[in-house]
Amino acid sequence: MTAPRHLRTVPAVALLALLALFVGCTRAQQDEVGVVARVNGAPITLEMLEFQYDQLHFNALSGELPSVSVLRGAYGEILGQLIAQELVKQELAKRGQEVSDEELEQAEASIRADYPEDAFDRMLAEEFVDLRMWRKQLRAMCGIEKFQRLVLRPSIRLDYREVEAHYREHLDSYRLPDRLRVLVVRATERTMVEAALGQFRRQKDLEALRKAFPEAMVREVLVPRALLTPAWADALHGDGKGGDNPGAILVGAGGFEGLLLLERLPAETQDIAVAYTQVEAALLEQRLQQAFDAWLAKALEGSVVLVSRRLLHEQPDEDLPPEPTQESESEEPPADGDPQDIASGGETR
Repeated sequence: MTAPRHLRTVPAVALLALLALFVGCTRAQQDEVGVVARVNGAPITLEMLEFQYDQLHFNALSGELPSVSVLRGAYGEILGQLIAQELVKQELAKRGQEVSDEELEQAEASIRADYPEDAFDRMLAEEFVDLRMWRKQLRAMCGIEKFQRLVLRPSIRLDYREVEAHYREHLDSYRLPDRLRVLVVRATERTMVEAALGQFRRQKDLEALRKAFPEAMVREVLVPRALLTPAWADALHGDGKGGDNPGAILVGAGGFEGLLLLERLPAETQDIAVAYTQVEAALLEQRLQQAFDAWLAKALEGSVVLVSRRLLHEQPDEDLPPEPTQESESEEPPADGDPQDIASGGETR
């Protein structure tokens, strides 16, 4: 479950700049081990900061440890998100609209429903995801969605003339390229794919095809012609019309893939009547961003946010090791170092 786009981009848009005006920090407050920030007294922990970092960088591990400056920058971005989430949480609490345990359970059940049997728990184990921390993150995301729905959205009014103006200003966004509508059938046996393509050519019923071949993966896709792989481009000939379209079967690592061209769609510009819902959603996203930025600035003005200075900026006299160079990368680290927890103003790890 991810945050709405306007809230995901908070650090780049507003929060980090505003923190320079409203954030404070003292040596005594840094001595609290395991806490990297406080928002109106509520702690943000190093544990959650590291959890979020691991989630964002799990697939980007290259075997090399990031430098202190790179790690600080990444942690600073994530901390901006966590501070915004905490402010949202506190605002909902003021309104008596906190995320309830029942709402959290429903959100988790909805996510688990997308996974067969115990696949969700296996995925968490394989990616070393702590279920307890994942649920904390999920509760925060539920809070963001609730804040958007109950606080931000009611304050926004869109007039049809504004929607039409937005459409004209962003006309290129509503130009559609040449596209192909394709039936895709995947199965481990070639005979099953052949039978499925044959049934669809006769009946033209996608749901009936799925019921007849439950062991196969059956779907209809719309693909821009420019994005076709060479294999698909070679396999999809004709115009998708007529009864002599046999389709094609490709061999892959996981079995067989059947392709049946259903229709070629030429490039076109969507009419405002067709694209209205899409245009309205894009304009709403823009207004939600503006509304959130304004709310965040006001919330920070009335808040006390204390952050470990190691995450705010570098200091010329800080006791961090130098960035590695080609000459020093192979050198052994000093044996008498004593790295401290990031929350107490020591070295990041």
